[in-house]
Amino acid sequence: MQTMIQLTTLRDAPSRSQLEIQDHPVFQALPPAVQDRALKNGRLKMLAPGEEVDDDEGLFFVLAGVLGLFPGRQGICVSLVVAGSVYGWDQALDAHAPQSTARAIVETLGCRVPAESVLAPLGRDWLTRLVARQAPTRLHFMAAEAACNASHLVTERLAKWLVRLHCGANGAPLRLTQADFAAMLGVQRTSINAAARRLQELGVVRFGRGKVQVIDLARLRQVSCGCGEVSKRPESLRLAPAQARVEPSSWEPARLPRARADADIALS
Repeated sequence: MQTMIQLTTLRDAPSRSQLEIQDHPVFQALPPAVQDRALKNGRLKMLAPGEEVDDDEGLFFVLAGVLGLFPGRQGICVSLVVAGSVYGWDQALDAHAPQSTARAIVETLGCRVPAESVLAPLGRDWLTRLVARQAPTRLHFMAAEAACNASHLVTERLAKWLVRLHCGANGAPLRLTQADFAAMLGVQRTSINAAARRLQELGVVRFGRGKVQVIDLARLRQVSCGCGEVSKRPESLRLAPAQARVEPSSWEPARLPRARADADIALS
């Protein structure tokens, strides 16, 4: 796991083409001398979906989009680094320690800054304290994810990840296939097929040709298992375990009313 600082998402930020590191909340919290070094040595980088972050011991300030963390270069995603967060603190502290692979889940814009540009004026003791303060949060998150994987239906877990990705990308289109989700969640593709069909029947998302569109974010949260956020699900949206586990032989997108299907829900 990598250390993540998630102060805020960039909800009111300008378009991606106009974003600069000065718009990043963590950059804004750094001392002026550190900001100057980061501006001088940083470079903007746009990652295509699936592209990995360079393993050069730098810090990646995420301006827009979502990075996924994949331990041991496996396909299962264990955590997300969203806009307003920084990836790479752990590598800067110990370059030889086992690290997760970070790659873009959706198109992701960030600013790559050499770690020494930040650490030289602040000192390694500052970084050690930062990573230590993050450790309890990371351990809690890992334990919660393990419990979620063991106890919740695939439909609920898929809904949870769709909420995370939608919000982490600030509502940007999610171009992910069923195979992508199956790998990320560590389940068979047939299970994703059944879960996707169930969510479409509820009218909360639409899947098709490698693209996922959120139709009703509030109801999608209610359908999800709620791990990682407080959520109360009304009885009308609770999943029937037997029905949710039915796996169709083929995946066919459910037809939704046109007016609702074309309405993409903004972040609340």
